[in-house]
Amino acid sequence: MDRDLRGICLAAGIRTFGAALYSPFLALFLQATLGVGYFAIGLIIFGVGAVQLPFGYVGGLLTDRIGRRPLIILGLVGEAALTALLAYAFEIRSLPGAIAAALVGGILVTIAGPAVSAYIADLASGSARTVAFTWFRIGFNAGFAAGAALGGLLTAAFGFAPAVAAGAAIIGGGAVFFVLTVAPSPFDVRRAARPGTAPDPAHPPRPTVSMGASLRLLVRDRVALELLVAFALVSLVAGQWAVTFPLFTHNGLGVSYAVLGFGLALNGIVVVVGQRPTTQAVLGWRHTTIAALGLALYAVAFVGLAAAGVYEIAPVALFFVAVVVLSVGENLIAIPQSTLPSNLAPAAEVGSYNGAFGTIGNLGFLVSVVLGGWALATVHDPLVLWGILVAPAIPAAWLLHDSAARMGRDANRA
Repeated sequence: MDRDLRGICLAAGIRTFGAALYSPFLALFLQATLGVGYFAIGLIIFGVGAVQLPFGYVGGLLTDRIGRRPLIILGLVGEAALTALLAYAFEIRSLPGAIAAALVGGILVTIAGPAVSAYIADLASGSARTVAFTWFRIGFNAGFAAGAALGGLLTAAFGFAPAVAAGAAIIGGGAVFFVLTVAPSPFDVRRAARPGTAPDPAHPPRPTVSMGASLRLLVRDRVALELLVAFALVSLVAGQWAVTFPLFTHNGLGVSYAVLGFGLALNGIVVVVGQRPTTQAVLGWRHTTIAALGLALYAVAFVGLAAAGVYEIAPVALFFVAVVVLSVGENLIAIPQSTLPSNLAPAAEVGSYNGAFGTIGNLGFLVSVVLGGWALATVHDPLVLWGILVAPAIPAAWLLHDSAARMGRDANRA
């Protein structure tokens, strides 16, 4: 593996380890400790995310203009600082303070997101790019698995605020590691070349167009627009894992915090162990087919969890089974989500396309939080509840199938 690719994968693992000490339990803390209702939790998360939403595309435009590495450093340092403020807000039980810290920190992380994808895309192309994103995801989820397992224990033993404070320190360590070990990408090298010097033949300069021209180019790309809608719906279904799933599991099935933490950690383990063989198994497949299969596994896992709630058949065991099934689905969906934007993008618009797809994915997630909160508050039959929440998978699958016929063969091959 390339040294810089290895470095960014390790940095992602460190950063995610810190964030996972508290993030899987955030909704539970708001509900149990601060007394925030289900629907209000959804509105808070939606409101914070909605403000952050445009910054994903802004970050994509910026990374095509000022470089990958500077934005990644900004995101890591900013997240560490604002996570420390979040810990303080939770320590003094200030909901407004927590919302403000999460809002600003999330904006910085959102701006940096497209730069990470563009950095990896700079290092590889074709199937090698798919494999590179796989290693990044392995590093990311290794950190998530360790953080979720330890976070459940820390939260149970010491409370939520100390777990958040520990997360801030670890994210700061990830920032230091990245600065010391990861070099500028080929794109950054081109931008740093002094005026008047001969261009590097290995990294020829590319013209930079205006931000408005980048947006118009994306709007005219019908295939990209159709896939943007498809992946918004995919995120609407898959996003139920982040908030609705733990709330339903704890409050509907009676699964304890500690068991929930280990179940969430299992998700990361399945990714770490299974992502590489999953990617190898589907190399050469169409990205749209991979996404549809992953979406189907999410639906099976969620409906199966609903059945555990209705029939009270080994709910803890079925919880772990559901985690494994949806984690395999996550492994599949992650392949096209991470790779397709760079494959579709013109050479000078990799950041812009990654920013657009990241923004639409975040939008789908935000809507999933509100929809999930509403469903938990108003729908009492678990099968009806989860039937509503997985219904968007149907139009998503149709759009994926339709876009496959319009897309270039090379772009749609993993």
